[in-house]
Amino acid sequence: MQYLDRSEIRRVLEVAYRHNRRNHLMMLVSLCHGLRVSELVNLRGSDISNGQLIVKRLKGSNLTTQPVRVDSDPLFDCSALIALAAERCSLRLFELTPRHLNRIMAAYCEEAGIHPSKAHWHVWKHSTAMTLWEVTGSLGKIQSYLGHKSASSTLCYLYEVDGRKASEALAAVRF
Repeated sequence: MQYLDRSEIRRVLEVAYRHNRRNHLMMLVSLCHGLRVSELVNLRGSDISNGQLIVKRLKGSNLTTQPVRVDSDPLFDCSALIALAAERCSLRLFELTPRHLNRIMAAYCEEAGIHPSKAHWHVWKHSTAMTLWEVTGSLGKIQSYLGHKSASSTLCYLYEVDGRKASEALAAVRF
């Protein structure tokens, strides 16, 4: 599974922020809430209430309610989502197609120097899972945050890191 590490996340978000604040917000919301592209494009203003984002997860996942991230660093501040939701109440918040979002992602990744294999929208969901894994080390917390009913769904997002950590652990062993 391809994902962006923290420095890559920052680089892509910096490019998006410079080019288009709405695109930046879409990327950030996807990252902060672990959204699939289809979940992002289906968000409506009514899905934000009292500073919380209610995500109607797809693929049989559980509905999740998460606080909208407010951050002093504008690259990681989703508070504009609350204002956008107030403007667009029952309307879709982001009226772009998944295909268009993937083109945007590819262009921003290229400018940020990110390998093309990581230049697709679903990388945000993988990046969310991997960042949570690095910070918490808890499969259950990641499963709950992403709305997965089954831990096996969550494990798919952690497959690559397990191999990397195993390699690092073996390299540290002195025979």
